[in-house]
Amino acid sequence: MTTPSRPNPGIMIVDDHHAVREGLAQLLEEHQLAVRAQAGRAAEALACATRERPDLAVVDLSLEDSLSLVTALRDQGIPVVVCSSLEKPEYARKALAAGARAYVAKRDAGQALVRTIRDVLDGWVLISPRAADG
Repeated sequence: MTTPSRPNPGIMIVDDHHAVREGLAQLLEEHQLAVRAQAGRAAEALACATRERPDLAVVDLSLEDSLSLVTALRDQGIPVVVCSSLEKPEYARKALAAGARAYVAKRDAGQALVRTIRDVLDGWVLISPRAADG
């Protein structure tokens, strides 16, 4: 396990849909998770990660180059939670193989995403039951 997360960790949200980013940002802020950066593309996310140094990134797997982004963020020491509408187990396996620390189905997003982020910041690796079961 890693050391426990700091009181108000900084999160980066990466999703190609602006409305989804805004909704996730609102949800996370309501739970004392500071949204430090948002990006709609992988290249933008990498620039934000370098500049902002978030404690964790939430990445949509449907994003172009998402698996490469997950690996690049992992290599920078930034834990990644994939939050995706793709719920088949093979997508979760690919994300974890690329370096994601958790996989959450978008329809489980809400409280489950907040809990997952906190658990990952505390050192856990997790998969949403919906993604694990297919």
